[in-house]
Amino acid sequence: MSYKTILACLTSEFAAAHLLPAACGLARQFDAHLTGLHTREALVPYSGIAIASDEIVLGDFNRRVAEEDRKIENLFQAAADQAGCTAEWRSRAARSPDAADELLDSATRCDLIVALLPDRQQERFDQAGFQKDLVVNSGRPVLLLPDDWDSKPVGTRILTAWNGSRESARALHDGLPFLQRAAFAEVVTIQEPHHRSAEFATEGHEIARLLSRHGVTAEVRQIQDTEHPPGIRILMEAASQQCDLVIMGGYGHSRLHRLIFGDASEHVLREARIPVLMSG
Repeated sequence: MSYKTILACLTSEFAAAHLLPAACGLARQFDAHLTGLHTREALVPYSGIAIASDEIVLGDFNRRVAEEDRKIENLFQAAADQAGCTAEWRSRAARSPDAADELLDSATRCDLIVALLPDRQQERFDQAGFQKDLVVNSGRPVLLLPDDWDSKPVGTRILTAWNGSRESARALHDGLPFLQRAAFAEVVTIQEPHHRSAEFATEGHEIARLLSRHGVTAEVRQIQDTEHPPGIRILMEAASQQCDLVIMGGYGHSRLHRLIFGDASEHVLREARIPVLMSG
């Protein structure tokens, strides 16, 4: 198993500049085809605004969007040429006020999605929260990177968070191409105070045996923590092991559960300063 089609979500000029070094590096690493996708901002005015809009306003909007599109394409082509990877440029106009709809259309047709971790200050209003939409709805693994990661290696030391859920099982299998190349891999299980299990003592070991059949030697660490929520513990453990990738399932709990107990997915995406591969 490998990643042979990688989709880079170039949602803005900022995202393109900060994401492309890592995306091109991954394309070289896996000998993959790299698709760069920019979803252009859509003008979806209310009826009253539409009546008041004139050709000058619409013309200025179209010129601004076209200029941003051109700059992002130039960044993509330059990065792909320098990396020497097979690359394809795509520019799509958003079909609704939520640009994630257009991202999802391309996301379902790739092996791995690469995007920056959420940053409300840098994201366009119509792209806010698109990372969660991709995790939950694309059916593909989403690799989310800090905006200062640049071309540093991804996946040499990996923490895989395991809780026996469908989402964590999916993430583990989606992350196999990274795990099979890693110098260090750790399967971490965290017993939450409100969810005690008699099987906790053996949780994770069967997964380590499964990984061994794929050529992955993984350590198992079981954490009982009544002090910190799982999301904090995951990042604490990743930092202590000097990991450069966390693999985990995303958004597996109900909204009520997240409201009462918090959500590990949200915390990790908000606080992580290392790459996170997440599947829903």
